[in-house]
Amino acid sequence: MNGQGSGSGSGVQHSAFSGDLAKLFPDSSLLHRLERMKVAAGSRVKGSMAGKRRSSTLGGSQEFADYRPYAPGDDIRRLDWNVYGRTGRAYMRQYWDEQELTLHVYVDVSPSMNFGGEQANKLRCALQLAASGGYAALSGEDRVAVKLFGGTAPAELPSLRGRGSTARLFHFLAAALERGTEKPSFQQGDGLNPSMTGLGRAMEQQPAALSMREAIQQAGQLPHRTGVTWVVSDAMYEAGIEEMLLSLLAARQQVVFLHLLSPEELNPALTGELNLLDSELGTGKEVALGSRLLEQYRVTVNDYCNHLKKLCAERGALYIFIDTSKPMEQTVQHTLLRAGVLHSHS
Repeated sequence: MNGQGSGSGSGVQHSAFSGDLAKLFPDSSLLHRLERMKVAAGSRVKGSMAGKRRSSTLGGSQEFADYRPYAPGDDIRRLDWNVYGRTGRAYMRQYWDEQELTLHVYVDVSPSMNFGGEQANKLRCALQLAASGGYAALSGEDRVAVKLFGGTAPAELPSLRGRGSTARLFHFLAAALERGTEKPSFQQGDGLNPSMTGLGRAMEQQPAALSMREAIQQAGQLPHRTGVTWVVSDAMYEAGIEEMLLSLLAARQQVVFLHLLSPEELNPALTGELNLLDSELGTGKEVALGSRLLEQYRVTVNDYCNHLKKLCAERGALYIFIDTSKPMEQTVQHTLLRAGVLHSHS
């Protein structure tokens, strides 16, 4: 698949991968807005190639950083003659180096993510978020790398750079969406969402499932260079979330935890005797759902979200909650921009 860029419109040759584009962006007008956005980096970054980001090292950009005394062998073209004229001392002007940022996106593709109906499916929303952040990064001459975790066969898209790589990014994410949703593990009307029981297990005090740290580790090595990492997940893990955050922070990442839940998980409208299926463990449990138990469930969900938010804040990560029923354009414009995860540069 050819991923050549274009100088107009969205910068994407729609004829080359219109199918992938339609799966990820039914309304392609969002791409025009993403072209005017950049992935926010909270600190100076180090990259491997020249870019448009201020680095923590000094270099040859046009942005002034500091002065230092002249030393024999220095390039006198950077000597500040105005300072020399006023003080009689020779000082060299120093400038920030400008390098590229790498955005790492870890997308949870575990079975519980394939829930929420056609419009509010968590996996679809997660992959659309990855596509949005990735496209903004590529459009801004930054790098993007994507890793899928939590599935039976973790997959990785190596680091991409340049808008011409958009086709590869979209093809990888669209293929992941097709694989993840081709055989739904749960049908509406069969009972309570199986991923609900992931949160419900905290109430039942059942054994922990696969930890999030283990799932991330199985997806491949952690980033080697300072950058920004988005973790997109429904957080249906009973262990390893804090350890996962600490591992990424130790890898010098600015971590953004994008926590996804569907409306049915936030406020289920179910009553009666049902057989609850756990999509992660493959187990079932018969329960009688009444208003009291549902209220207890809603309180547990809210407490869990608050726990994740506090955990991220204490560890220096950013927590963002996302309702998957919201249109992606609204999520980008009203949630990611306001949170400072993306910012407009025009």
